[in-house]
Amino acid sequence: MMCTPFSAASLPDLTGRIYLITGGNAGIGYETVYALASKGATVYLCARSESKATTAITSLREKLQNPNAPIHYLHMDHMDLSTVAAGVNTFLTKESALHGLILNAGIMCTPWDESTDGYESHWQTNYLSHYLLTYLLLPTIQATALRCEPGVVRIVELTSGAWQMSKGPGIWFDQIALADHEPFDRYCQSKLANLLHIKELQKKVGPKSGTPERGEVWVAAVHPGLVETGLSANFATTSIVGRTLLRLGMGAPPEKGALGSLFAIASNDFKREWSGSYMVPTAKKGWTWRWANDKALQEKLWKWTEDQLRWKGFLGHLVV
Repeated sequence: MMCTPFSAASLPDLTGRIYLITGGNAGIGYETVYALASKGATVYLCARSESKATTAITSLREKLQNPNAPIHYLHMDHMDLSTVAAGVNTFLTKESALHGLILNAGIMCTPWDESTDGYESHWQTNYLSHYLLTYLLLPTIQATALRCEPGVVRIVELTSGAWQMSKGPGIWFDQIALADHEPFDRYCQSKLANLLHIKELQKKVGPKSGTPERGEVWVAAVHPGLVETGLSANFATTSIVGRTLLRLGMGAPPEKGALGSLFAIASNDFKREWSGSYMVPTAKKGWTWRWANDKALQEKLWKWTEDQLRWKGFLGHLVV
C-alpha cells in the first residue's frame, strides 16, 4: 500500500515526454491534461467535438499561463471506430514516440444507443474503442520503451469499482449488447472489460512479458472513485445510490479524481511490481477477485475483440 500522500505537484519533470489521453476536454481528463502539461509534457487531447476540445485547450493554456503550451487536439469519436483509426494515423504523422497512453473517456448509465459500427454504446465507448486505440499504438509505444529507462513508458486505463457488480458470466459474449438489461449492467460489463484488458496487456507487454526486445511497458487499471463529473450526473439520475452519495457530498472534485491516473502514468513512486494492477483511490493497489482474476476470461475477451475488429477491417495483419 502507498502510505505517503500523493499530489500532482510531486510528479517529476516531464519535459520531452509525449502523452495521449482520451476524453481530455472535461472532468478527470481535463485535470489530467493540466497536471501533465504543468510538468512540461506534450499532451494530445482526444475528443469528438473540436469546439469543446479547442475551448478546453484555451482554458488549459490560460490556467498554465502559457499560451504556447504543447496541448494538441486529436479528433476521435468513440462511437465511430473509423475515427479512432484515423486519429492514430494523424498522431503518427506528427510524432514518432509515445510515453503514456491514458484511456480515460467513458460514459455511464446513458440511455440505449448503438454505434456506427453496430455495438452498444457503453461497450464501444468504454472498452472497444480503447482496445483498438491501444492495439494500433502499441508498436509506437514499445519502440519508445526500447529507447527509455524501464517505467517511463506506461498505459493507464480507467475502470470502476462497478466491475464487481457485473452479472452472470461477467462478459456476456452471447449477448454482448445486454439489450434486455439495465444501463448500469451494461456499464458494469464494460468496466470489467477495461480491467481484463489491462491484465492481458500486462501478460503481453508488461515487465514480465518475456519480450525485452520490444521494450518494457508498465500498465495499470485505475478506479478513480466517485467523482463529481458529467459521468456521475448520469449515474445520479438513474441510481438511488448514486443520487444519495452525490447529495451527501461524497463525490470528489475532478482534480482529486485525476490523481489515480497521474500516479499510475507518471509518478516515480509507482512500482514496477504494481504493473498490471488494479489501483484504487488514491495511489493504492487494490484487490481483485472473481471474474477479474479469471485468466481464461481475459484471454477469451482479447481473442473475441481481436476477431471482431479484424473482421471489421481495423487490425490488418498486426499481431500482439
